[in-house]
Amino acid sequence: MRTLFVVSLLLIGSLAPASAADVEANKKLYREFIETVFNKRQPQALDRYVAEGLIEHNPNIPAGLEGRKQFVAAVLAGFSDYHAEIDQIVAEGDRIVVRVIWTGTQDGPFLGRPATGNKVRFATADFIRIENGKLAEHWDVVDSLPRAIALGLVDPPKGSTQIGKPK
Repeated sequence: MRTLFVVSLLLIGSLAPASAADVEANKKLYREFIETVFNKRQPQALDRYVAEGLIEHNPNIPAGLEGRKQFVAAVLAGFSDYHAEIDQIVAEGDRIVVRVIWTGTQDGPFLGRPATGNKVRFATADFIRIENGKLAEHWDVVDSLPRAIALGLVDPPKGSTQIGKPK
């Protein structure tokens, strides 16, 4: 019985949560991904950041690295000044949660619609699992109303749809 107890303690010890260095590395990975791919407009860098078999939980974005490449290409073609600002980032273990503010001018085709010249500003909350130093799984919540209004997809409601920093 004592041997079983010792083996159990050794197993529990080997299942320790990610170190602070791992958590910081995961946050750094996502920051670099956003800065390089979107803000510096380098979609060819996706191979460095996204796992080949990326599991995508947003039904509007194709799965895998190739799906992410298609999505990024469409966004960058539709918005020559697309920019992401990380507002908040929280990490624990192999997971990060990021609130991102996206801005840009739709000066190219996007979502099957011609350029409108309209400016967009909207937020996402991205939930990411990281594996082997790459984005391996992605869920998101998109504040799509401000984007839909800016792109002329829906009429604006009465009141403001401005996105701001939390208080």
